[in-house]
Amino acid sequence: MILTAGIGLVLVLGVLSAIGAEQRRQNAKAGSTRTPAAVTPASSLPSNQRLLMTYYFYWYDAQTGAHLNPPAVLNNHFPPTPPLPSWRSPEWHRKQLQDMSAAGIDVVLPVYWGFDRPQDQWSTLGLPILAQAWRQAKVQGLNPPLIGMFLDTSIVNKRDLTTPDGNAWFYANFKDFFSRIPRDEWANVGGRPIASLFTSDFTNRVDQGTFDYVYSHFQADFGVRPYIIREVSWDYPILGWTGNQRIRDYQHPIQTENSYQWAAAIHGYINSGGVAEVGPGFNERGIPGRSGDFRDRAGGSFYRTNLQAAINSGKRIIAIETWDEMHEASGICESLEYGRQYIDITRTLADVFHAKP
Repeated sequence: MILTAGIGLVLVLGVLSAIGAEQRRQNAKAGSTRTPAAVTPASSLPSNQRLLMTYYFYWYDAQTGAHLNPPAVLNNHFPPTPPLPSWRSPEWHRKQLQDMSAAGIDVVLPVYWGFDRPQDQWSTLGLPILAQAWRQAKVQGLNPPLIGMFLDTSIVNKRDLTTPDGNAWFYANFKDFFSRIPRDEWANVGGRPIASLFTSDFTNRVDQGTFDYVYSHFQADFGVRPYIIREVSWDYPILGWTGNQRIRDYQHPIQTENSYQWAAAIHGYINSGGVAEVGPGFNERGIPGRSGDFRDRAGGSFYRTNLQAAINSGKRIIAIETWDEMHEASGICESLEYGRQYIDITRTLADVFHAKP
């Protein structure tokens, strides 16, 4: 995700090795060989539930050209028209939801950039339009995927999420998002709405109290506890930073319902967390200021192989990076370059995934 995963990807690549290196340094100082406390395994899903999810970038705006014009889109990956891609257009949202349903996707995760960024009004104003499009699709007899939240935590902007102000701000994003989506459109696990988080790369400090605040206030406001899927970089509290390295508290792991590891679009399936992450390929070589990471799609075989590996893992939630991130050429949506090839691949393997006993 431009201005997001471009930075996050570089950091995420070294998250696991950095965690180990930091712990070894701490152990050496303490004269100890202790390993970090284990993170509790992910909560189980109801026995009849398997979920195929995808990240939905709804920031495109045909009216202004936002996220559609160079230098944003330079990687030869473009959405077809009509309808014109725009967060303002119920028709465009409805077409994406219809295609997701055709691909066998159960949950759409709109990539939400917060409630307090006037420069990104699409983040808030686009959600009721998406919800309207969902309702229209339902009335038409379609089966649109239910809606969860993907909080793009690059907006944290180095806040301290352990303070009262930090707690309140962090939770306010959850409240705003779910207040804009009707409850019957919420994606859920066991009745609990799904909220997924991008990496902790942009967070100054965080601990379990940050998430406990979200749980208690969401319960008070909505009468239910959210199902939070954290990226693995949130596994342990961040006490601060030394240069570009997090200072961790490995003895008090953070607990949420599930976890995953970002960057499958470039690295493929990695057995990390309870959610299996996959992607079709990646290309940031045309984006100014980026490192130039690239993963060839290999005619669809990279995606097909990794999606099959995710299915074989036995994990009952799979997330696809991404539905339509055109900047980084990681989308599986219909496009000028690939047509509906990746929708068809997804549907074939989605049927396999959903049919597993």
